[in-house]
Amino acid sequence: MPRIRFLAGNLRRGLVSRATIGLIVLAAWCGLASAQSATRGDLSLVSIATGERTGVYYFAGGVICGLLNAHRWEHGIRCIAERTNGSIENLREVRSGAVTFAIAQSDWQNNAVNGTGVFQSAGRDSELRSLFSLFPEPFTVVARPDAGISTFSDLIGKRVNLGPQGSGSRATMEVVMDAMGWKDQDFSYVSELPMSELPRALCSGEVDAAVFIVAHPNLVVEEMLSLCGVILLPVQGDQIERVISGYPYYFDYQIPAGTYPGQTTSVPGFALAATLVASARTPPTIVQELVKAVFSNLDEFRAAHPAFAHLDEKQMVTSGLTAPFHEGALRYFYSHHIMPVTP
Repeated sequence: MPRIRFLAGNLRRGLVSRATIGLIVLAAWCGLASAQSATRGDLSLVSIATGERTGVYYFAGGVICGLLNAHRWEHGIRCIAERTNGSIENLREVRSGAVTFAIAQSDWQNNAVNGTGVFQSAGRDSELRSLFSLFPEPFTVVARPDAGISTFSDLIGKRVNLGPQGSGSRATMEVVMDAMGWKDQDFSYVSELPMSELPRALCSGEVDAAVFIVAHPNLVVEEMLSLCGVILLPVQGDQIERVISGYPYYFDYQIPAGTYPGQTTSVPGFALAATLVASARTPPTIVQELVKAVFSNLDEFRAAHPAFAHLDEKQMVTSGLTAPFHEGALRYFYSHHIMPVTP
């Protein structure tokens, strides 16, 4: 597998520019909100549980909130994106009512609905509802170029970051480890750092490799490539094929060549889908307005990040959705013929 070194990319500049614009818009909104609150009255506040601030979940939540907030004075809803540890925490917070919406991996949506895996003790979440699917998220493994790691199996005996307890990435790695017959003790050291700390940890030699699930291209991956030329590892073999075939929410996926500067070959592995969910307790009118904000501005959403570029309506209402659709989402899909009305 060739080493991939970051030379200089447009992704960071593009996302930084968008982030700067977002801050400007947010500041302008705060002033506008103060000026109009006396005449309009309080807006209904909704929240989207996302992920770390460096990740695509957080960015996606911000874009969705931005599209919804653009018409807040018409529908009376204000949206904020909340930083979290990821999918599993997000699903628990939707269940408890701590947040209105959440972005979650398709595998953990399935586990939450069925009360399996990490949700076994809590039981089935019968009120969990799907809104739509978002982007593919590959299971990603990176290693320092001097760590003696060139295949996924080479992780044995190495110092590996598996991610924080409670994160979707960590839980998916545990599924893979079970298929491989691995235990934590098979690594010389296991760390639980959040993704934002990986460039420092990997490039300083604190860990040899890291496992995580993200949409690509990703700024933290770019940073690791820039600092110490990490290697993107292929994840393949009979055990991985059994994982893919054994679970309907996993699918074969390759990180395309050219995703990062200097990356001349694709990286085989598997992926799942990021999905947006809510509770059945969330009013249908609020859900319908959020779905409308995204689907009626899909071109703008696609343009916000390279990971969103290939989204299409049909995929967004079919991929990775185990929980029943929320009534508010169905109202929009039926009225706009995105989904046929069932008899």
